[in-house]
Amino acid sequence: MRDAQRVAADADPGDVHIAGVLVHSRPLYLMQVHHAIDALDAAEVFQSSAEGKIVVVIEAPSGRQVLDVLDIIRSFAGVLNVSLVYQHAEPASSMQQELPP
Repeated sequence: MRDAQRVAADADPGDVHIAGVLVHSRPLYLMQVHHAIDALDAAEVFQSSAEGKIVVVIEAPSGRQVLDVLDIIRSFAGVLNVSLVYQHAEPASSMQQELPP
């Protein structure tokens, strides 16, 4: 099995990487963590719960940058766990294609 850093290094620089992430924070830190994640250029909070669970979408040009954002989120005060739930990569040019009706 290849490790995450090698997979990230093998990525095409013309790719767009989209990751779905579940962040679990202490409930008392929920809003602080929520705002800190939203302040990141590559991350957006999709949904959160009062129990401290936060669903985040990360969009970055490489797998390495996705991993870097995960590490940044892990470093926030009150964060208990960060789990990568979904990851997808495709050429940036495909994002410009029209979808069939």
